[in-house]
Amino acid sequence: MVLYVPEAETALAESLADTAAKYQAEVKAEFLNIRENKGNALLHIVTCADLADAFSDAYTPGVYVSVNGVEVKKVAADTKIADLADTEGAKALLLGYRLHQPEDAQLTVAEAGIANGVIRVLTEKDCIVAETEKKLTASRKQSCGKCVFCREGLIQLQYMQKETAEGRGKMEFLDLTKEIGEAMCCSTPCSMGQVSAEIALTATELFGKEYEAHIKKKNCPAGVCASFVNIYIDPKLCSGCEECVDVCPKDCIEGKAKYIHMIDDFDCTKCGKCMEVCPEDAIVQTTGKVPKLPNRLTKVGKFRKH
Repeated sequence: MVLYVPEAETALAESLADTAAKYQAEVKAEFLNIRENKGNALLHIVTCADLADAFSDAYTPGVYVSVNGVEVKKVAADTKIADLADTEGAKALLLGYRLHQPEDAQLTVAEAGIANGVIRVLTEKDCIVAETEKKLTASRKQSCGKCVFCREGLIQLQYMQKETAEGRGKMEFLDLTKEIGEAMCCSTPCSMGQVSAEIALTATELFGKEYEAHIKKKNCPAGVCASFVNIYIDPKLCSGCEECVDVCPKDCIEGKAKYIHMIDDFDCTKCGKCMEVCPEDAIVQTTGKVPKLPNRLTKVGKFRKH
């Protein structure tokens, strides 16, 4: 018997090795080669657990789920999503690989078809475009790259999300996402390729207005995408303490003691570290218009708008 865990989980494999050895099993942290294992019984770990319960007359029907990254638990298939997750203030639900509208919380676990068991609630603080790009990037890392539709499709889908999040999106990306995504769902030979496009397909279909805001209005409604966010130092509040200067990883804040500090927009990555240390709360993040600011070092209290 061999227990396969994801390639990156080497520490997990080592921690399980001694226990597995007691049952004459081996633990491997690698990609499972189906051709090499032809003729063997290939079982998911959840199936093995259910079989063990069945053999001991302890089996209860149900589906394994994890809500917002918390513990995995088994629930009845007719359990509603609303009974598992707090959806108050939800903007979207990520059920398995697909995004849903908040009202779909009334679906049961079985109706939702949560393929990977993962339930996540997205709020107004979460950006649909950024979340989709993050999931596609993760899928690219997992993909073996041997299938053209999966490999090239993920590259194109992830690229379009990234461009949109960075302010270079185009409205034609929405139609192109649909074309590529649908082709991936029916043309890739493994489940990885078949489901990885679903988040992009449902994101553009259900949350088109959020994409339009990024592309046409150059605005991230959630205030997440750094390309649409401005950070500046309020000259009326800055005390010239130099705390932000010391913590800036890019050395893009100019200032000295008792002088109003200034942020160089060109080098600023908008990491927010300066905001965390400012004792006066003088560093402001906004998606709106930036007020008139000093263009040279000015003593605290001496800046006047003209």
